[in-house]
Amino acid sequence: MYKNGPAAQDLPRQSPARPIRAAHVALLVGATALCLVLAIGPGCEPAGPKDPRPVILYAGDNQGVLAACGCPSNPTGGFAKRQGLIQRYRLTRRHVIVVDAGNLFPYYRHAIKEKYLAKAASRAAWDAIAAGEQELDLGVERLRELRETYRLPIICANVRDAEGELVVPPHVIREAAGMRIGIFAVIAEQTYDWPQPKWRKRLTVEPVLDAARREVAALAGCDLVVALSHQGIDASRRLAREVPGIGVVVAGRGRKILTRPEKVAETLLVAPGEAGSILGALTLERDHRGRLRLSSDLTTLSARIPEAAWALDLYWQYVKEAKDKPPPDWDQTPIPARYETAEACKECHEDQYKHWLTTKHAHTYASIKRAGRQGDPECLLCHTMGPGRSIRTRIGRGGFVSMTATAGLGRVTCQACHVVTADHHEKKVKRDPAIYISSRLCMSCHGPVQSPDFDYYVYKPKILHTKDGGDRKQ
Repeated sequence: MYKNGPAAQDLPRQSPARPIRAAHVALLVGATALCLVLAIGPGCEPAGPKDPRPVILYAGDNQGVLAACGCPSNPTGGFAKRQGLIQRYRLTRRHVIVVDAGNLFPYYRHAIKEKYLAKAASRAAWDAIAAGEQELDLGVERLRELRETYRLPIICANVRDAEGELVVPPHVIREAAGMRIGIFAVIAEQTYDWPQPKWRKRLTVEPVLDAARREVAALAGCDLVVALSHQGIDASRRLAREVPGIGVVVAGRGRKILTRPEKVAETLLVAPGEAGSILGALTLERDHRGRLRLSSDLTTLSARIPEAAWALDLYWQYVKEAKDKPPPDWDQTPIPARYETAEACKECHEDQYKHWLTTKHAHTYASIKRAGRQGDPECLLCHTMGPGRSIRTRIGRGGFVSMTATAGLGRVTCQACHVVTADHHEKKVKRDPAIYISSRLCMSCHGPVQSPDFDYYVYKPKILHTKDGGDRKQ
C-alpha cells in the first residue's frame, strides 16, 4: 500500500530554507530546564504574546489510557493529561509539533476502547504517531481502518505486509516558522516479548538501520530529521550513532528517562520513559550563525496537570458504552472453577480471613467508587473478582455482577492468589507454588500504568498471612 515514496500527509515542497544537517544541531544547555515535579514547564504560562520559536513535544507508551487512574497515590499519565498540557503549549506557542513514539493503544485488545482512543487522537491533531508493538498487534486491516477513518498520522518505515508493501506510510513532513521538519518511525526488528507476538509472524520487519538510511535520504531537503525509534535505549543509541543525518532520536520503548538530551555523534537522543507519564519539549531556534539549536524541558504528567475536558468527556462516553459489556478476556488473574467470597474460605481459615480484612484487598470496590470509576470495566477487572465472566463462562457460580447482587465479590478475595474453591480440602487440591503470591501474579494488576509506585518486595509483606494454612473445624 505504501511504497518508498512520500507519505500521504507530506506537505508540498516549497523553496526551502537552507538545509540544516545533523552536524549543525546543538543542544542549548544553558536554557535547559527540568520540570519533573512542578507541572508546567517554561513557555506554558498563558500570558503575553505567543513565542514564535517552534517546539516539538514528544511522549510515548500511553498504554491505552484515556484518563489517568483515579487512584489517589500517584495519578500520572493518560491521554487526557497529556493533551491538557499540549493545549497549554498551544496557547503560548505559534508552532507546536506533537509526536508519539508508539504504544498509544492498549496492550490487550478492546474494540470499544480502540475506537475512543482513535477519536481522541484524531481530535488532538498530533503530527506523527509511531506504529509500536501494540498498534501492529491490532492487525493490518484494523490498523489501516483506524488510520484512514480517523485520519491518524501513524507511520512506520520498516514493516511490510505479505505483498511487500509498507503497512503504513514511512514518514510525514511538517513546516513551522519556515523550517521543514521530517519525521519517520522505525520499530525494532527483534522481539522483546515471549512468546513472539503473532503480528511478527505475519509481517516482515526490515533492519532498522537500512530503513533509517533510506528515510534520511528521502528527507534530505528538511531542516531537521526526527526519528521515532520504537526500540530500547541501547538500540536507539546505535541508530543515532550509525545513521548520519538524523537530528533527534526519540527512544520510545523502555523504562529509561533521559532527564537531559544525550549527544550521540551528531544526534540528540531523548527518552520519555514508560507508562506515558512524561511529556518532553524541544524548542528550536537559530543562532546568529544560522545553526539550529534546541533547548529541552520535561514535565511529569502528575496530579498537578489539568486534564483536557473534551478528552475526559470521551473517557466517560467510553465508560457508558463499555460498562454493561463483558470485559475483554485479558486473563489478568487465574480463573477458578467458580467464584466464591472470602467468607466461604473463613469457615476453615478464620485467622487468615481476619488478617485479610485488615488489607486494602478487602475494600477495593470502595476505592474505585470514591474515585468515581466504578463503571469502568478495566477498573472492575482488578478491583472485583471475575466481572463479566458469569456472562461468558457460565461455569458454576460466576463472577462479580454488582454490589447489590454480588457484594462479596466486590473485593480482591482469597481466590485472587489461591485458585481453589471452598471444597478443595475434600478434593485434596493443594496450592500451586507456581502462582502462589508471585510477582508475576501481583503485577498482572499492579503494573506500571495502574500502580506506578508498586514495589513487590515492599507490598508483599502487607498481604502475607500469619500462618500458611488452616485446619478444618470439627
